[in-house]
Amino acid sequence: MLRDFVIPQLQHCGCLQDIIFMQAGTLPHIDRHVKQLLTQHFTDARVISHHFPTAWSPRSPDIALCDFWLWGFLKDNIYRKRPASLPDLMDSIWRHVLDIQTDSLWSDVENGSAI
Repeated sequence: MLRDFVIPQLQHCGCLQDIIFMQAGTLPHIDRHVKQLLTQHFTDARVISHHFPTAWSPRSPDIALCDFWLWGFLKDNIYRKRPASLPDLMDSIWRHVLDIQTDSLWSDVENGSAI
């Protein structure tokens, strides 16, 4: 997926050189080939993962925007009206995600601050 989709998409956008790659969410699966691919496209300085100069423990809190802002934002808003069923919960999640203004998301991404 990295080689065949993610990296080509970032190259197409012209933003590959601005990206810091962070492997998070699962235990890192870094074999020699993956490490070479990441080093080739992101350099060791722009990879946060096991077996790189900037290591990130797989079980420590994440620094991804979704982990420290989006999930808390959604939980706070969705559980105000206690969904009665799983379909109600799913509908509420979709409605709240779609209601987030694009400008607000970009502001949070650029500034790293809460909306």
